[in-house]
Amino acid sequence: MKITLIFPAIFFVLSASAQSDWNQSLRYDLRVKFFPAEHTADAMMKLKYANHSPDTLNFIWFHIWPNAYRNDKTLYSDQLLENGDTRFYFSSKEKKGYINHLDFRVDGTRAVIQDHPEFIDVIKLILPKPLLPGDSITISSSFHLQIPFNYNGNGYIKHHFEFRNWYPEPAVYDSHGWHPMPFLVQGGAYHETADYYVEIETSPGYRIAAGTQAGVKETTDSNLYQFSLKNANSFAWIASNLYSIKSDQVETVSGAPIGIRLYYTEKYAIESVKVMETAKKEIQMLSEWLGPFPYPSVSIAQATCMQDQDFSGLVCIGLNPRKDDWQGALRRGLLAQWFQTTLLTDQRNQPWFSKGFIHYYERRQMRDVLSAGTISSTYSKDNLWLRVAENEKTTQPINTKAPLFSSQNDSLIPSEKAGLWLLQVQETLGNKHFDEQMRRFISRWQFRHPYPEDFKKNMDSATEMNLRPLFDKLNSNQSFFPDSLKRTHKPAFIFSAKNSARYDYLGLAPVPGYNRYDGFMLGALIHNINLPENRIEFLFTPLYAFGSKTLEGLGRISYSWHPDTRFSRISIGINGGRFDTNKATDSTGKTIFENFVKLVPYIRLDFKPSSPRSTVSKWMDFKTYLITEKSFGQFSVSTKDSLIHPNSVSTDFRYVNQLSFNLQDSRALYPYGFRVEIQQSELFYRINLHADYFLNYPDGGGLQVRFFAAKFGVWNENNSASVSRYEPKLLGVDGNEDYLYEDYFVGRSASYALENSSVSNGGLAAQQIMNRDGGLKLRVDDFDYLQGRSASWVSSLNFNTSLPAGLFPFPVPLRIFFDVGTYAEAWQSNPLTSRFLYTGGIQLSLFKNLLNVYAPLVYSNDFNDALRNTSFGRKITFSIDIQNINYKKIIRKLAEHD
Repeated sequence: MKITLIFPAIFFVLSASAQSDWNQSLRYDLRVKFFPAEHTADAMMKLKYANHSPDTLNFIWFHIWPNAYRNDKTLYSDQLLENGDTRFYFSSKEKKGYINHLDFRVDGTRAVIQDHPEFIDVIKLILPKPLLPGDSITISSSFHLQIPFNYNGNGYIKHHFEFRNWYPEPAVYDSHGWHPMPFLVQGGAYHETADYYVEIETSPGYRIAAGTQAGVKETTDSNLYQFSLKNANSFAWIASNLYSIKSDQVETVSGAPIGIRLYYTEKYAIESVKVMETAKKEIQMLSEWLGPFPYPSVSIAQATCMQDQDFSGLVCIGLNPRKDDWQGALRRGLLAQWFQTTLLTDQRNQPWFSKGFIHYYERRQMRDVLSAGTISSTYSKDNLWLRVAENEKTTQPINTKAPLFSSQNDSLIPSEKAGLWLLQVQETLGNKHFDEQMRRFISRWQFRHPYPEDFKKNMDSATEMNLRPLFDKLNSNQSFFPDSLKRTHKPAFIFSAKNSARYDYLGLAPVPGYNRYDGFMLGALIHNINLPENRIEFLFTPLYAFGSKTLEGLGRISYSWHPDTRFSRISIGINGGRFDTNKATDSTGKTIFENFVKLVPYIRLDFKPSSPRSTVSKWMDFKTYLITEKSFGQFSVSTKDSLIHPNSVSTDFRYVNQLSFNLQDSRALYPYGFRVEIQQSELFYRINLHADYFLNYPDGGGLQVRFFAAKFGVWNENNSASVSRYEPKLLGVDGNEDYLYEDYFVGRSASYALENSSVSNGGLAAQQIMNRDGGLKLRVDDFDYLQGRSASWVSSLNFNTSLPAGLFPFPVPLRIFFDVGTYAEAWQSNPLTSRFLYTGGIQLSLFKNLLNVYAPLVYSNDFNDALRNTSFGRKITFSIDIQNINYKKIIRKLAEHD
């Protein structure tokens, strides 16, 4: 009895330990009729499926990934939206795609198909009878393809067609079980190795690039391409009627010549020579490091590089090689022939296990081939964005599943950080042992399914050191960079990110400025805003004003850190500024000025997002505005010129405390925001509510909707006469009503309502508004009762829409606006205006919405009566919205091109 029990136990242990040593065997026969004019293809598939697992199979999961393009309710569409891409979501029916007319049969017997409960592009094939270990079956099916527009590396662009993941493909069954998965653009794939025989019949004039050389039979009506490819992760092909072909071969260390075919368009014929020479050099180098090239030939095609997926024998270098960095695409594509097609890793659940190796060897190639350096330092320009992410604590563990990475981390963590981790493995083992073990690992696991534990076991055999702590780093979020690194201070023009791990740059640049009272100003921009950011940051712009002959300017200094708490960032700091706000002459003819000086200490708390892929940001801040103002007094009318002259300047101090709560969802589809401000001073209190919503249009652009409401009150009724500038209003806010001095005004005190001023203060500057409060795009300073000003509350809705796409043959920065609002006093007895006031018209937006010009075409009768004798030009208003400048975004763009 004991012997009877022992033998099954031994068999079970041996089977379990050897489960990684098997993989299923697939052999495809695919016959395709391709109809480029109709964007369709009809095909017949025969698949021999051999079960080498120790398990009996009653069903097989199949990926029918073309159905990911069927509609906007697939996980593929959802992920694109999460990553900020709305093109597929808003695409027309004609630009979507699908697979249908499936008719599965197993050994000639019709099989039952069941839909996956969650994924439209995964089905379950129920086998007519169980598939025993060691047995095989033949699965056949016809199918029809509607080819989608090419958004992410699969589909058509004019007469160029790319076919990836285009046929029914069994999900992987390995020692961990089944791996059914929907198609995702961020997330790679997991393939079984297979042998392929493929026939493609197409119209004359089309050339087809695939992972192997084709036999071609040409007739007057069609061309028949025949391909045979062994040990492939998948069969992908590119068809174009513009391709020319170059052929060559390269000798590698193994002695076997590798054929190279380049498919290119004549527009890039010059680059084709460089591509061939580079490919030969890099194949030779990689073969020395990694072992023989895994296929007898490679096709290099001028075609889209598909994110996170590569295919056996086929390397794509971009549709526009000059623009798309063909050198980098070629290098990564060749490396992928080892790490994504030869080693059949699970790129969905362990993306680092291929992308990290590709990144490591890409950096190594750049050092050796391009002489970018000989020191294997982690502090290179290539690590800038990883160092930024580490500094901001937005990274994720290397061993994170691909769909869980934020779109930024998907290109950083499983590739760049995993590449640095592999560099640590290399430095631990030494170059010689590392290269030996890598060749051994690839040879041992080629065309099979290795897991990270298999890689660890392989590396453990090369050393007596304990590599477990190094492998534990894969599951942690620790930084690979020292907590503190002493950097040398260095000046830079405006900004620099070069060698930012070594240098702490001081940005310097000349800066001009202007307002009506200070005149032209010239000064300097001085800042230490770097990437990664400094904990202490400052920015100063001292300006000499040639008109007022004074020193003006702005400045700020802050201290920020990223705690391991519920907050992602905490900042404390102080802002400040000083400018003149008015100019006049006194009775003696002396020029005098009004001005302001403000200091704003603040604290800002940014909350951690709910997940790395969340588009929602939440923060709160508290500010105290400490403002000193110099104002004119003792006005008198001069008998010499009959103008009003001030004869004194008084100084007043005031403060305003402001607490705000903010929520912003920057999702690509229907983004929205919400802000509540609570303001208080010794005179008043005010609560402001802002809400924004953007409705996307399918053809681009959209409708921006803004809601505003404010509640106002005074602490002492005796002060109600002195708080007019703080009260909320419906019409455009002027410079005097910008009581926190938050916006830039050309002429802050300019107004057409001012008469007989000693210095003219009207003109175009009197038509500038600030988009605050009710936001009605009109300025009628002459009539105070028309302002929609309230001592209690106001509320408004603002609509702003782009014009229909295609209305003009070229982009025109015109929009249509409509604003409507009401206020408390309009609901009292005998109100001075109608209950609802409105304006509407055309908006011209220039310099990425920095300058906006508003031409009112319709407005309330209340305004119509007041503006009856006003020219159309005087009704136009404009805003200079410097708050639309995203300084962080500009800095990051400069860093990308530095």
